[in-house]
Amino acid sequence: MKREQIGTSQLFILMVAFQIGSSLIFPLGLKSGQNAWLAALLGMFFGILVVFVFLRLFSHFQRDSLIQIILGLLGRGLGVPLCLTYIVYFTYEASRVVRDFSELLAATILVDTPQSVIIVCFIAVIIYTLRGGIEVFGRMAEMVFPFVMIVMGITWFTVYASGAFKIRHLTPIMFSGSANIWREAFPDLTVLPYGELIVFIMLWPFLGGKGKLSKISLAAVLTGGLLLTINILAMLAVLGPELYGILKYPLLASVRMVSIGDFLERIDAVVILLMVAGGFFKIGVYVYGAALGTAHLFKLKSPCDVMVPLGAIIAPFSLVMAENSGIHSKIGLGFDVKYVHLTLQIIIPSLLLLLSFLKLKKDGKEQTGQEGPLRDNNGNMENGDKGQAEGEP
Repeated sequence: MKREQIGTSQLFILMVAFQIGSSLIFPLGLKSGQNAWLAALLGMFFGILVVFVFLRLFSHFQRDSLIQIILGLLGRGLGVPLCLTYIVYFTYEASRVVRDFSELLAATILVDTPQSVIIVCFIAVIIYTLRGGIEVFGRMAEMVFPFVMIVMGITWFTVYASGAFKIRHLTPIMFSGSANIWREAFPDLTVLPYGELIVFIMLWPFLGGKGKLSKISLAAVLTGGLLLTINILAMLAVLGPELYGILKYPLLASVRMVSIGDFLERIDAVVILLMVAGGFFKIGVYVYGAALGTAHLFKLKSPCDVMVPLGAIIAPFSLVMAENSGIHSKIGLGFDVKYVHLTLQIIIPSLLLLLSFLKLKKDGKEQTGQEGPLRDNNGNMENGDKGQAEGEP
């Protein structure tokens, strides 16, 4: 399998784009009312703890993806079913995000376009980009996403300058107590989006210079968390907690209220395109994680071999996974959070980390700062001295 590398800036941008990808679309922390931004801030700190578990697990197997780590710790008997579970999970999450953005486009700027056409075109562009490799995908994020952030910053500055931003909508702070804030922060605002970063264990082996991985990843979590918090704070200040809680797309409603001198109006089309850009990278990371995991599990030459079949699964599944957007949201924010995300993002990685500590201790290795068994991209064992002599991939 061809060895590729991504730079630290590319990884940082991909992780930030992944976090805010679909999180900008929907209202978060609804039960907290005007304190939703506090719940988001608290969720970010829980998210840092979750990502620390991922980083700690990866530190024992610095050349292995999540699939290879599972196989190395559990063997093929127990490992293969769990690996298949994660591959299906990444594919399922890609389908959910595709559905989110297809509904957004169909309800806003592509009203007369069939949703199936939007989905097929969206998936086709993503797979075409990914077939160039993770390096190409990383360079694309490096070029596009900074522009997205600049335009988003200008947009919110415009909202503030228009006079739509009202501080009174944010008060009183913690009037109803902290119970709702804690319930929203964990698990809802922890697993979405920070727990979803588990898919990056599939990408971390491609980083050139892994000594900076922890700093880059934690900085990305802080950046993404602060951006989400600021976004929620701004939407609450513009709409108020009542409107924020009942609107399906509160960000669009917020920017539609902008009017400066009857000249600068209706900038929501630009915001939609920015939101779609974030969704593009989130879906792409999930698709690549599923494709790479399949390649590692079945020892294929390249993840590109399964990307088209994955696209052929994701496109129709995203259409039939729920009868309507209401059921789709209820499943994603209810059943998935309580049972799917908590299990696959927190419980199983924590157990794998514990198992890796026990295995290292049993093998007589130090518990910190040492790699576990090295494997190549096909999951085969490599000689440790040889791997060290060759350096990082």
